[in-house]
Amino acid sequence: MMRSFFNAVTGLNTYRTWMDITADNMANVNTIGFKGSRPIFQDVISSVTIGLNTVTNTMKSTTYGAGVMVDSTQKIWTIGNFKQTGVNTDLAIQGRGLFIIKDPISGVQYYTRDGQFRLSRDGYMVNSGGLKLQGFKVDERGKTVGTGLEDIKVIPQLPPKATGQIRFLGPTNLNANSPIPAATFDPNDPSSYNYKYTITIYDSLGTSYQADLFFRRSGTNTWDIYLRSDIDPNNAGYELSGNWTGVQFDPSGKPVYDGTTITREPTPDGKNFLYYLNPNNLTVPTTMPSGGNFPANTDWRIYVGESLQAVTVNTGDPIPSPYVTQYSADFLVTADQNGYTKGDLVDVYVLSEDGAVVGVYSNGKSLPLYRVALAVFSDPEELVKKGANLYTSISTPTIMTPGGAEKVRSGMLEMSNVDIASEFINLISAQRSYQANTRVITSSNTVLEDTINLVR
Repeated sequence: MMRSFFNAVTGLNTYRTWMDITADNMANVNTIGFKGSRPIFQDVISSVTIGLNTVTNTMKSTTYGAGVMVDSTQKIWTIGNFKQTGVNTDLAIQGRGLFIIKDPISGVQYYTRDGQFRLSRDGYMVNSGGLKLQGFKVDERGKTVGTGLEDIKVIPQLPPKATGQIRFLGPTNLNANSPIPAATFDPNDPSSYNYKYTITIYDSLGTSYQADLFFRRSGTNTWDIYLRSDIDPNNAGYELSGNWTGVQFDPSGKPVYDGTTITREPTPDGKNFLYYLNPNNLTVPTTMPSGGNFPANTDWRIYVGESLQAVTVNTGDPIPSPYVTQYSADFLVTADQNGYTKGDLVDVYVLSEDGAVVGVYSNGKSLPLYRVALAVFSDPEELVKKGANLYTSISTPTIMTPGGAEKVRSGMLEMSNVDIASEFINLISAQRSYQANTRVITSSNTVLEDTINLVR
């Protein structure tokens, strides 16, 4: 008799808890990145009596239940709908990863799906609580530098960078119908070369100078390329120079890379560019050669400001296709260089897909600074809620950069994954279940009262 009372009480406690969980879900229906929870119900057994029927040789049992209990709550990790905000620093994750943020005071790392970030006064990307978003430092080409996590900081001022490389881009074509000039090369004599291309270069202080590239045909399929820059205001004319002689093309119009005049040099981004160097002397000169001209096939160097500055020039990797060709078509030269003047921060945005944090500066440069780091847990139930849309974990997650299965969406936020319709149904079910258990208590009380009345 009394067992029914206690069983019903466990039902009241359990379904009251279910209503609490449902109420929490509905209260956070507009919380960014919120993940709803559900109760895990388990039955409780007080005793089990097992017997054996010796005639039929079958087992039978009698089970006395002790009600129900909420064993635990389980977080539902489905992805919520994305909402466009137009704010460049608002981020959402398409995948099961979480952002990594760090408390600057305690140094504790937290995890979150809430991508509401902003730039602090010091340039750090922080959440509403001032916790700093973590990421990997990258170079100017977006390649990750090092393996350690860092606070993502957008520098407010980009210092100037001296030109270190002039690179030909596609399409670049040297006209195969050009004649071989009869006159000795002279930058002041247009008849001594076939084409001139001017590009702006910079010194370490960000001062800009004009540099000229002269293209002179020297044979059927060979070209000489000269670099001149007039950057000394006290001396007129082209007092600085470098030359790249014997650039060869095959009959199909593509550069010949015969391995005798080219050395592959790795660059910081891990790719190989082709520099024309003297294979017998790879030592870069440290002083200006007499006469102002460099020997053939050496690394180009020019004076910038008051110091000798190296400038390498390359035609790109010939595989799958070269950037410089020689066809019977007009001259077309496309080149860029990696120097720039000082720039102040104008804007910051995060690239979708790979999560690169890019700073936009007043000098026209857009440079990747960091890549957002994501934490992926094999079992999301290892995460423990800490409030303020934060989680901690008892285990170490896998740290990765966005891309592949885990993508970052910029200018968007992930809404709560709570389904109001489903929660209303859960609320009604919990209320009805609670009501049914009260009826059990009422009925048990009536039976108990009738039993007591038997002796009256």
